[in-house]
This record gives sequence, structure tokens and C-alpha cells, in this order.
Amino acid sequence: MLRTLLLLMVFPVAGMAQTDYVITIKADTLWGDIRLLTYDNIDRVQLNTGKKKEMLTALQVLTVYYDGNVYKPVQYDKKVMLMQQLKSGYLSLYAFRLPNQTTYDGRFLFRLDGKHLEVPNLAFKKIMATYLEACTNLSMKIKDGELGKKELEQILDEYNTCMASAKPTEPEPSAKPIVNDLVIAIQNLKQKLTAQEFTSKKDAMDLLTDLEQKAGRNETIPNYLLEGLKSYLAPVTSAQAELETLLQLVKK
Repeated sequence: MLRTLLLLMVFPVAGMAQTDYVITIKADTLWGDIRLLTYDNIDRVQLNTGKKKEMLTALQVLTVYYDGNVYKPVQYDKKVMLMQQLKSGYLSLYAFRLPNQTTYDGRFLFRLDGKHLEVPNLAFKKIMATYLEACTNLSMKIKDGELGKKELEQILDEYNTCMASAKPTEPEPSAKPIVNDLVIAIQNLKQKLTAQEFTSKKDAMDLLTDLEQKAGRNETIPNYLLEGLKSYLAPVTSAQAELETLLQLVKK
């Protein structure tokens, strides 16, 4: 009986001792002590498992659970930041660190269609009403001042409800990808890496696939993706010539 009581006392404490963890893009769950680190282009997560310390970039994680809060990698202003998720839905609300601050005072909106917006302090009514104009009634409430920045969470709830009941539209046919010098350079680099074995191979190949799609649509290649690619391929000396060709084409 005494042994049973001791087990009941020990196991709950052990189970509650570690509550912070990271889910990686490979769907691995890593438990440990976490530090969120802000960098110029790509934020980092430092994970201490007790046996070793590991540094992951925001490109390598799907979700971070830290100190009871959820953090997600979000692209904003040519950066990938680990933002605190406050509300999720078709329109999600995030908190982020403003420049030279340690607290999460900034507010950021992200829609599933990819349109994002930092919540404005000035001209809130005009900017928000335009951003949410797909829901006419809500947009008018914001224009008329019925709903303001203090009611931000209510605005999100109403918008998500509106979009959930909206009639689906037929997707536009996607344009045929363009084959240009950059696309060919990316394909050459992917072919070169196929026969190579290195730790971040899958991450590098996934990133190159993303770059190939963007290049095929003549989209601007964000600098943070190039920095991520260079870090992944740093140990692969045999692919540096192909990598340099790719980087030069992006600069043109």
C-alpha cells in the first residue's frame, strides 16, 4: 500500500515536470527546456533536453509549446518570426516582438488565403474595413466605429463566422509554370543533391521545391529562404558551385 502511494505521489510530479516541447516539420516531438531567440531574418528555438542542446530555426518547426503558450513560424517583412498564436481560424491573430523589445506587444493578422496585416494604430477603421471587406456587414461596423481596436477579438470571431458560411467560389485555373534560367539552376542543384547524403537533405530538397515553384511563377524569392538554403548546404562542398549559380541568378 505504501509503495502504491509513493508511486501516485511521484508519477504526477514527473509528468508535470516537462511541459514545453517543439513539433518539427518532420512531425517529431522534442521535449525539453526552451528558449525563443530573435534573429535578423529567421528566429531560432534553443532546446535543452538535459543531455544535449539543439538549435532549430523557425523554418524547421511547425509549432512551439512554451510556458503555456503556442508559437508558430510566420513570414512577415522578409523575416520568419516565431509569433505567439492568440486566436486561430481562417483569420488568425498573433502577437510578436516589436523591434528592440522583449515583450509580445505587436499584433498581426494572417488569413488562410495568405493575405496578412499588422494591426494598425493609425487609420484603424479605414485599413481594417478594407482588409475585411469580404464580409460587408462587419466592414461597415468597423467603418462606422461600432467595432474598434479594443474589440479586435470580436472582429476576428465575426469574420471567421462570416467566412465559414460564405459560398465557396470556383478556384481559378493555375498558370502553367515558366521554365527559365533560375528554374533550370534549381533543378540542376536538386539533381546534384540527389546522390549526396547529409543531415539536412530533406529540408534542403523541400526548400528547393518551394523555390522552384516560386521561380516558375516569376515570384520574388525572399532572402530568408536563400539564407536557409545556404545554411542547409554549408557542409555540402560538392554543391557550392551550383548553389552560387542559383544565388547569382536570383540577384539579377
